[in-house]
Amino acid sequence: MKFVLPIFAFLSRAERRERRRDTERHRAASAGFSGRGKARARILMGVSVCLLGAAASPSVFAQGSVTLYGIIDSGLTYTSNQSGKGNLFFQGGTMVPTVWGLRGVEDLGGGTQAIFKLVDNFNSGTGAMTNGLLFGKESWVGLQDDKLGALTLGNQFDFMFKYMTIDRWGAELRISPVYFTQQGPFAKLGLPNGAMDFDRTAGSITTNNSVAYESTNYGGFRFGAMYAFGGQAGSTSQDSTQSYGMRYTNGTVTLDAAYTYTKFPGINDGNNGIRNWGVGGRVAVFNGGYIDAMFTNTENTYTGGQVNVYEVGGYYPLTSVDKVVLDYQFDQGNAVLEKNKANQVGLTLAHDLSRNTFIYATLVRQWAGGDSANVQATIIGSGGTSSGSTQTLGRVGMTLRF
Repeated sequence: MKFVLPIFAFLSRAERRERRRDTERHRAASAGFSGRGKARARILMGVSVCLLGAAASPSVFAQGSVTLYGIIDSGLTYTSNQSGKGNLFFQGGTMVPTVWGLRGVEDLGGGTQAIFKLVDNFNSGTGAMTNGLLFGKESWVGLQDDKLGALTLGNQFDFMFKYMTIDRWGAELRISPVYFTQQGPFAKLGLPNGAMDFDRTAGSITTNNSVAYESTNYGGFRFGAMYAFGGQAGSTSQDSTQSYGMRYTNGTVTLDAAYTYTKFPGINDGNNGIRNWGVGGRVAVFNGGYIDAMFTNTENTYTGGQVNVYEVGGYYPLTSVDKVVLDYQFDQGNAVLEKNKANQVGLTLAHDLSRNTFIYATLVRQWAGGDSANVQATIIGSGGTSSGSTQTLGRVGMTLRF
């Protein structure tokens, strides 16, 4: 809704008197117009009124809305081994990232809308921006059509996260912390950020300078594609990203598949990179619960290093306000990664205080092994690598959405 105030509302008393004098002088001057001049004046006045009325009318312009929203997640985390020592510390943004954002839609008519989204990721403990960028989490604009799907441009998530995590987990996503995604003893995989989120299912990586298309729903089936430009003159594929995804759901069964290949500047000068692909889904069981499963493969196309992830989990509402999530994963590296591996199990209990607020407790344990001389366990988001082959994490926290 837009409000238009008369300009007189912002003038002082003296300025209003001066405006009235100007109006009276103008009327006096107009009194000397010829009949033809008066007619022209009336015509011009009528046209002006029509134009002003059209400009002020909401029906002439498309209707739109902008929503301010956010999520704040804070709590206390205990890690049994960070470089050989236990640690109890404040931590935010692990159940879900702590963010605030703006999303907007403008109805262009005929089932088409202009859309945008701006999201800032920040530290709830200090208030500082997490990555130093105002809208570093997401910043994109696009068009969406009821029949044709959506075309978006900017910094956005690829389909490994959108389909293998958001769509596959469904309601489980709300109470599944980042700890349930992947890291482990795979530093030799060669990612820019070590092994953190190596299969891109944690949502820690967004894709800059990208153009993405996602179809509308065709009888439960949806698909999408993305391409991010590397911007290298003479080699358009260098430092680029491509991603594809598809999903199907019939209410009881959801199936997902995704592929992403990113050429990182630090891997063979941007001519090779990390290739991810995965398949997974979930099946509804009794009383609103379901079981989910996923397989992903991550490969450094320059060194040949690979990690396979086998994951299974489940979600179940114990009562109308109490929920439980259980997750197990086995991660296996190949010979290039010295056959390092990790077993990990995680459990979350959550209690709803309202529709938008809940408290929770999470427990995670990882066991690492392999041919390396000193295999070190690392739970993603734990705050540090273990000095040995095991690591345990416990957390209590609170999440609020607005």
